[in-house]
Amino acid sequence: MNFKSILLQIKSHWYLFVISLVVCIGLAYVYNTYATKQYLISSSLLLQQEPNNPDASSTYANGGVSSVLNVNELIKNEGDVLKSRNLIKEVVQNMHLNIKLFLNDGFLSTEIYDEAPFEIKILNTKVDSLKRREYTINVINNNTIHIVNEDENIDRNVKFDQQISLPQYNIKLARRRGVPVYQQEYSTQIVSEDDAISDIIKNYDAEFTDKGTTTIALTLYYPDSKKGEAILQNLMNQYLKDNIEHKKSVIDSTINFINSRLAVVGDELTNVEKKYQNYRSNNNITDIDEQAKVLVGNASDYSNRYQQQQIQLSIINDLKNRLNDPQNTQTIPSSLNIQNASFAASLSQYNGLLNERAKQRLSYTETNPVIVNIDQQLQIARHNLLQSIDSYKNEMELSSSGINKQNNVLNGYIRSVPSKQRTIMDYSRQQELKQQLYVYLLQKREETSMAKAADMPYSRIIDSAKSSKEPAKPIKPIIYIMSFFLGLIMPFGIVSSRKMMESKISSEEDIEKQTDVTIIGKIGHQSIAERSKADIFSRSQVTESLRTLRTKLRNILDDRKSNVIMITSSINGEGKTFLTRNLGNTLAMAGKKVVLIELDLRKPKLSYMLGVNNDSFGFSNYVLDDLEIDSLIKPSLFHENCYVITSGPVVANASELLLNDKLGNLIDDLRTEFDYIIIDSSPVGLVSDALIIQKHVDMTIYVCRHNYTDKSQIEIINEIKTKDNVDNLYLVINDVNFSNSGYFGYGYGIGYGLEK
Repeated sequence: MNFKSILLQIKSHWYLFVISLVVCIGLAYVYNTYATKQYLISSSLLLQQEPNNPDASSTYANGGVSSVLNVNELIKNEGDVLKSRNLIKEVVQNMHLNIKLFLNDGFLSTEIYDEAPFEIKILNTKVDSLKRREYTINVINNNTIHIVNEDENIDRNVKFDQQISLPQYNIKLARRRGVPVYQQEYSTQIVSEDDAISDIIKNYDAEFTDKGTTTIALTLYYPDSKKGEAILQNLMNQYLKDNIEHKKSVIDSTINFINSRLAVVGDELTNVEKKYQNYRSNNNITDIDEQAKVLVGNASDYSNRYQQQQIQLSIINDLKNRLNDPQNTQTIPSSLNIQNASFAASLSQYNGLLNERAKQRLSYTETNPVIVNIDQQLQIARHNLLQSIDSYKNEMELSSSGINKQNNVLNGYIRSVPSKQRTIMDYSRQQELKQQLYVYLLQKREETSMAKAADMPYSRIIDSAKSSKEPAKPIKPIIYIMSFFLGLIMPFGIVSSRKMMESKISSEEDIEKQTDVTIIGKIGHQSIAERSKADIFSRSQVTESLRTLRTKLRNILDDRKSNVIMITSSINGEGKTFLTRNLGNTLAMAGKKVVLIELDLRKPKLSYMLGVNNDSFGFSNYVLDDLEIDSLIKPSLFHENCYVITSGPVVANASELLLNDKLGNLIDDLRTEFDYIIIDSSPVGLVSDALIIQKHVDMTIYVCRHNYTDKSQIEIINEIKTKDNVDNLYLVINDVNFSNSGYFGYGYGIGYGLEK
């Protein structure tokens, strides 16, 4: 809708707009006066995350093991916690917000907080879900009150602090000390906790003040500013308290986990130590490193002794070989390392006899009894020496074998040391690991217990709850502005709805929405008193509309030659015959020679409207009886330049008459004599006569009537233009009431001339 259309609607339905504005602004005044006032209570919290130290050993000092075992939530999620239903439920339960108290003053009821001389307490509930109930309470005197509820048939006087039995619960009106008692009327509203929570949620919000900060702003709209501040402050305190309780519960679960782990680790440590002890006992191990050193030293000693005895055995074997040779008279060195006393004595005796023989040999021969005697003694000494050697050799062989066995045993022990050492290292490593873990858990249990003792929350209150000085809702200027626009929109909606429901065309826009055929004229509404012929002196809207149409026709058509114009419509009653008569008269008044042809052969009305006899000498006679054209042309009563050819007697085969070639001959002959030939044809929406005539004309005018032609009939115009290829088609709208319709900006002289 353009601006002119809006102004036109306001002008046409001004009374509807005035009524709507008065009603809407009046309702806005009533609402602003009697609506419940809402104060804005605001506060802010600084949300801080638990300290997160990259050193895991120091992290427990603040958050306990939970900071490692659990993944910390993003601090932004705390905004959802502050808006959670559970938090608000705790506040409702703490402050008993499901019980509201009002001070009645005439038609107004104002919620109060602690101004009343009593407070209401629910002692016990009798049902699972509470239904909303309201009770009127009148204070009679310092001791007596009157309570009324029509739904539960409650109407009684009770004392302060007296238990009152009601269908859903028992309540008590406890006397509040220090508050004076006046005879006033109060009312209380008791609802379920769920309803109270929903009421708070609707008026409460928590949003971060900025994306880059962790400060969150809390807002609450509430009728009583003092109570609203208490609610919001209690909510923040409860949030901080829940944080501490949550931290303690997490720490408690952590301590329980540590205790369970200590028990498990303690058992594992004891088991490892017992196994270690048994292994050392079974393997005679005290200090494996020292024992390994002793074993290596002993093995070396035994190896040296074994080597020495092998050397002595070698010496003994060599000595034995020398003693077994009788021809060997050399003394045996006494420095041989043979640790045997009898062998040493025998050796000394043997060497002494050898020396004695050698000395005596210098004096005696071999056969000398002295030498022989010495030889006999040498033989006995050699025999004794060999026996000593054999005895010592056996002793040495036995000793060497024992030393060798002992050496092998020691070497076996030495070879087993690495395996035992590795086993001992495994036991030692397990023992050390379990012991470190046990000590670590003991330390963490102490640290977590210290963290539990610290009950300071990480988040803190920046601004305490504070109410606005004036009510924030309702916002009176906005209510008045909204009511003003609503007062304008509602009439537009009513008018537009009526317009949408209309099936008849009521404005130029209705036509332009459905077709692109050009509208060349709009004929104004004519009353019955004005239905006379148009004359040159008339200044009525109809006459001026026709003059404007005449001007447009001269601009469209070639005024230097004769032009044929056919006028048709969708149905009867749209004014095509009216337009034919008056358009012809208007052209005649302009000095043009005009002939009107009545070709609505089924229901002719033009001749009747012109007052011309149609019983003889009409178009049907021309076709059927071969009459001359001059005999058909009759003068009209309107103007000397305007003539008429009537339809003649009504015949059954009207379409066949129009298909006759004589129609074309008639029009061609008339072109030579008249400036304009205007044809009044049948409605194109009912019969096809107009489409037969159309090929002989220069312009087709389609007439629609305001508030008469159906909108669906506009589609006939589109079919004529597209399917029947009628290019010279134009529209004229008849019976237009320019004062209250959707036609605007039309014509010169409408409402401009003077009327007699």
